[in-house]
Amino acid sequence: MAAQRGIASAIEDCYDAAFDFGRWPQALQNLADALGVTSCVIRTRDNSHPFRSDQRKRTEPTPDSAEHNEFAAIWLDNIEGAPDPHPERAARLPRPMTCFTVEDEISTPEERRILPYYQEIARPGHREWWGAVAFPVNRRQWVLSMFRDARSGPFELSEADHFLRVAPDMGRIVSLAEKIWEVSLDPALALLDQFNCAAALLDSRGGLRRCNKHADALFGPGLVVRHGRIHATDRDTDSRLQRMVHRAATSARDGRFLAEPEVITRNGSFWLLAEIVPMTSFLRDLFNGGDFLLCLTDLVSERAPSARLLGQAFQLTAAEARLASSLAAGGGIDAASAQLAIGRETARTQLRAILAKTGTHRQAELAALLSRLRAPSRH
Repeated sequence: MAAQRGIASAIEDCYDAAFDFGRWPQALQNLADALGVTSCVIRTRDNSHPFRSDQRKRTEPTPDSAEHNEFAAIWLDNIEGAPDPHPERAARLPRPMTCFTVEDEISTPEERRILPYYQEIARPGHREWWGAVAFPVNRRQWVLSMFRDARSGPFELSEADHFLRVAPDMGRIVSLAEKIWEVSLDPALALLDQFNCAAALLDSRGGLRRCNKHADALFGPGLVVRHGRIHATDRDTDSRLQRMVHRAATSARDGRFLAEPEVITRNGSFWLLAEIVPMTSFLRDLFNGGDFLLCLTDLVSERAPSARLLGQAFQLTAAEARLASSLAAGGGIDAASAQLAIGRETARTQLRAILAKTGTHRQAELAALLSRLRAPSRH
């Protein structure tokens, strides 16, 4: 029971870390200690992601446990001549998306004796044994890679239930954290209204406390607030949505959290993905109340590139970047000038500057360029 309480407390720390990147090292070390491992890291098998397994060209901090730093330094110093077999070999194993993998499935005793990775990295770094919990998030395969030293001994497949118990929560945590990572990877807290996604605070009974502007924009056909609760207008969808909220509330009272994501339907088509995560005491203080955070991801619309992205990509001024972002959303120069509350001539002057900086000559050509920077729904 004490071990279970330790894991639950560490998982709560990881929920907090999803909102404050600076909390990841200690949160993951707490999880490592609770699970009985030396250190752990979170990685994805998507090589285009900043948190991919190969961190040789790292440009941003990664979610590593506090006691992993020394081993990571040895890994970076030696990996060129001592390739790590784990990412490639684990990806080739015929396994379900959620699974537990151990070192003995990756390497043989003879390989661990002679391969450069084990001689130059694993043994000097006291990370002789590796195990991993894999779990899917938004069509990516994510991995909680765990390490033990020789004294602690190898991971065993018989321990699968012990380690897989964290997979559902880790999936929710990473799904939530990705929304924050998209905003910023600095250690400053990402406040609710800074989400680049729709989010709503719910109380312990599922009542709506408040929501951000992205969630507020979704209310209308398909999603409404009725009697203080969020409802889907499709009857079957609403039944599933209310069951999800009810499961979250009742399971939280039991000390567990069981609420699988649900898809909200509008006019017979999949429209929104609804995910719900518990609020820790840290998050309640951060958001001034609330018991659950409901995240809603639009599955069909495309988002225009942000003004910040366009400004950085083409060295636009802040005003030019706002106009370019508005044009990328599909409106013309008149609609953009009205939206931004600027004169038409001012908008045209800014447009000429944007055309020059982007190397385009007409508004249609500019729109085609900006459409290629549009961020599609990850689902």
